Amino acid sequence: MAIRQTTVVERAGVQSAVRDLVPGVLVLLQALPVALLIQLINHSLPDRPERAVQVVGVLFAILLALPPAVYLLVRRRAANPGRLGLIVLATVGVLLVSVYLYWVSFYVLFPADILIWSESDFVNDILKFRLGYPIYSAQVNNESFTYVPGSRLLTYFLASLSGRATSIPVYRMIQVGYTLLAAVIAAFCCRGLVEMSLSARRFRDRALWGAVWLPIFFLMATNALTNPFVHNLHDDALAQLVSVTAYYLLLKYVSTRDDRVLAAMAVIPGLGFLVKQSLAIWAVLYCAQLALFDRPRSMKRLVTFAMIAFGGIGAVIAGCYALWGDNFVYWALTVLGKHSVSPLRSFQHMLDAWAYGAIGLLGGVVLLRAKSFHLLLGPWLVWLSVFLMEAYTSGIAWMRNQMGPGSLIAGIWFIAALVKLWPSLPLGAISKFRPQVWLRVGIAVAAVGLLFSGLGVVRIPMRPFSSDAYRYTREIEREFAGQPTENVLLDAGTWIYLKDGVMMKDRAPSIGERGYSETGDFSGIIQRLQQKRYSKILVRNLHAPDFWYDHRMWRKPSEIKRTLLENYREIGRIMAVQDGYKQGRYLFSDISILVPNTN
Repeated sequence: MAIRQTTVVERAGVQSAVRDLVPGVLVLLQALPVALLIQLINHSLPDRPERAVQVVGVLFAILLALPPAVYLLVRRRAANPGRLGLIVLATVGVLLVSVYLYWVSFYVLFPADILIWSESDFVNDILKFRLGYPIYSAQVNNESFTYVPGSRLLTYFLASLSGRATSIPVYRMIQVGYTLLAAVIAAFCCRGLVEMSLSARRFRDRALWGAVWLPIFFLMATNALTNPFVHNLHDDALAQLVSVTAYYLLLKYVSTRDDRVLAAMAVIPGLGFLVKQSLAIWAVLYCAQLALFDRPRSMKRLVTFAMIAFGGIGAVIAGCYALWGDNFVYWALTVLGKHSVSPLRSFQHMLDAWAYGAIGLLGGVVLLRAKSFHLLLGPWLVWLSVFLMEAYTSGIAWMRNQMGPGSLIAGIWFIAALVKLWPSLPLGAISKFRPQVWLRVGIAVAAVGLLFSGLGVVRIPMRPFSSDAYRYTREIEREFAGQPTENVLLDAGTWIYLKDGVMMKDRAPSIGERGYSETGDFSGIIQRLQQKRYSKILVRNLHAPDFWYDHRMWRKPSEIKRTLLENYREIGRIMAVQDGYKQGRYLFSDISILVPNTN
């Protein structure tokens, strides 16, 4: 009977959680027609982008005023200032999401995998799987990626189910889908935090909060500061989904101590490793929670969990080694292990993303009170550890995308704290006008609205790059016409090779990463250049210091550039995309067209 009662309670809890999510889904769907309106406005003013933004601004002013006005007209003296504030926040969330959907549509629908450095390798791994070619091969081939292939293979599987197995836009749509799911899980996490820190009687306006949560978490999951690549072909989107799911399981276990949840937690680190090697850290974080904060503490439980979690990671590594041998060790472990961290760069990234660190800390200040302190201290310290580790490892490179999952979890703590602090009138006092409460609500809404910009979720409703990018890709494709695809080397971009089913060696992203970390053997490409293996070579920035095959920052030159110029001559160029492209500018730059020397 006890088991049956528990099952009934759990089922009721799941139904309640889904019911709270429905308003957020309905609100988020409203962003789609608004995004279409933004598209129509910009399309009608193609040569006047500033004017288009002004028109969109007027539209937004009307849309922002409409829901609060309707609420006030309907409720009049019975209007609740707290509810009115939530309606305003939900409306702002819809408008910001609509701008994101308009903005991101240009990236998602772009047909070539050259938006950021990782896209070429992402598609290359999918091509390998289609051809039955090893995901990791000898390093002298220069065509493998340093991340594990879980994200690429899952993306390909989902694309295959849609009937568009080789569509690059579909691959990107799937990344956006991962990000939306991460926002959904974040909403469940927030709900769990609120329920652990507030009594059911004090948690008012669930439906309205549900309408606020999902748009805001989707915006945080796509923010420009720490999540700039979740719409690109990169592992970040799925890695964020795995991380926030891992955090949800932690919160669920803390609130229930259910062994079934613990079993799911034990599986997460091994699965996470298949998506991104760094996600194996969840085994350590979970063990720390069990060792330091689990009550009543059980050494048997801790040891059993550690054996399963770390054993799962070991099993995944052993399986990868069985498939790809030493080549897997080199690409997935050795190359990444050689990356050095710049503490100064890590500190700079912390300063750049200070807003997310601040809201996570503020969330802890508000929620770690009284009876919830011992319950939530462990999960809060887990978030802080994740955020600090991500900030530190972000010092490997110049981007802050490593900090994405920790930033989203910081947002969960902040929004849960906002629920606890949100000003509102008691139910029996709604009919009485209390200016101090209305002022507090107004200040709270204004503060959150201003914070949105600091969190990197506000974008200008303008096209992110010009239509000249399509001319650029057509000219690249034209250089392949009339000759076998396998004889033309394009430094980065796999869409042409994917279409023709050709596995191409000597790709620039592979060489660039290993040249910087001094882990590469480039004898293979040097030999192929000397033998004039390629009838045509297309490379970007040949005469610039940041040439990916031989970068100025490398302590030891690769000798690729010298060999290339000795054996090939430049016969023309594909001009860079006009109007610029701030994110990933390199892959829209001038391309030199080279053919073998005849002497």
